[in-house]
Amino acid sequence: MGAIAVSKKEEEQIERLRKELGISTKSGLIRVALKALEKKAEEERLRREIQKSVQRCAEADREENQELLSAGMARHSTD
Repeated sequence: MGAIAVSKKEEEQIERLRKELGISTKSGLIRVALKALEKKAEEERLRREIQKSVQRCAEADREENQELLSAGMARHSTD
């Protein structure tokens, strides 16, 4: 991997985090950060998939409830 340009402030942040987390190298810190970001991205993808699924189910439930209501009203009016 080539060099990555970072500001002085970012370099200090990298060093602080590396020491605080007990990680011996900058590349080790980057690997840990990448794993954490990948996990966060996967959780976000899963959250979006669940949200879409819930929306589809809610829409199907609304349609079914409307059909049941219409059928109940039609039956009630014929009684």
